[in-house]
Amino acid sequence: MTNRTRIHALAAAGVLLAASSSAGAAVFGSLANFDVVNDTGFNAYGFEIEIEDPSYDHTMITSVFGYDRNFGLAGGPGAVERYGVPTITDLPTGVLIRYGGLLGGPSTPSGPYNTPGDSCWPFGAGWSTATSCDHFGVSTYGQPARTTYRWIVESTPGVLTTQIAGVPGINFNYTPPAGGQPGGGAVEVEVRAEAPNHEQPENEGVWGQAFWIKTFSNKVAHNIDLGDLFRGDDDQEAAEIETEWEILQRAPAGENGENGQKFADLALADGDQAVLRRYEFYEYTGPTKPDGEADCSKNCDPDSHPEYLGRFLGAQMAGLNVNELQAPIAVVPEPGTYGLMFAGLGLVGLVVHRRK
Repeated sequence: MTNRTRIHALAAAGVLLAASSSAGAAVFGSLANFDVVNDTGFNAYGFEIEIEDPSYDHTMITSVFGYDRNFGLAGGPGAVERYGVPTITDLPTGVLIRYGGLLGGPSTPSGPYNTPGDSCWPFGAGWSTATSCDHFGVSTYGQPARTTYRWIVESTPGVLTTQIAGVPGINFNYTPPAGGQPGGGAVEVEVRAEAPNHEQPENEGVWGQAFWIKTFSNKVAHNIDLGDLFRGDDDQEAAEIETEWEILQRAPAGENGENGQKFADLALADGDQAVLRRYEFYEYTGPTKPDGEADCSKNCDPDSHPEYLGRFLGAQMAGLNVNELQAPIAVVPEPGTYGLMFAGLGLVGLVVHRRK
């Protein structure tokens, strides 16, 4: 069985959830499936995905990795996460998805991850509960204004706090074609750098962590879901390098930082139904200015200076379905229906479906 076939077989039960309440069984909107390495220097006891958009609640979420998909493991959907099934909480400012967060519970050590390129979950060849990397994912209806990722760490003995994770979120802005015809149009993609713990007053005026990012892109003539956003998937492996070795770093508040945001404008052909983007993030270890800003006034390209390319920090595999964005879709169920969903999925079993 090929890796793509296995992934789609394991994801089939999650797709059937969508089929139960949406005739097309497609997930319309933005998707993010990402690997993130704990480089905080502290033991992490959980992870948070915060959707910062007051127009969003749990009904705008179409899938959460580890919550609503049965990948065939004995422990159900939560078995693909070291922290188990996450919680989903509506907030006045949006939605909070929280994995773990229990001091003394499962934890992710801090340190390097030595097998980048293979997703950090039980079906990834390089992953185990002893590694410093984890995989998370969420898909939504439309595009939230902002999404922030945080590790839940024990930075002080016996006390859990949060630290910004080293993989930024991806924002899409879709402009449909004239006349509202399916396919076509244009997509603007934004990657926005964060500073570690930028929310804390003592870090105001401090330059954020500097990353090297490598960008891969692909456009396909079919809708995608989280099952298409794993390494080894045909669409992922067909993605071509768009940009190589750009610096991403957040400037302090009030200062201009040309590397704080990266934009891409993609024109879609009539047959293009989805955009896939993969961003690989590595530590920047090149020269810096006295204030902490990355200094590439001279050549510091890692191809010429491999000593400036630090360790792998994570990968963001994002996508946007542009076909029928306003179509009704399945949403993450209310907690009361969660057990019934598991029972139904357990009876259905696994279905293998290959598009190509």
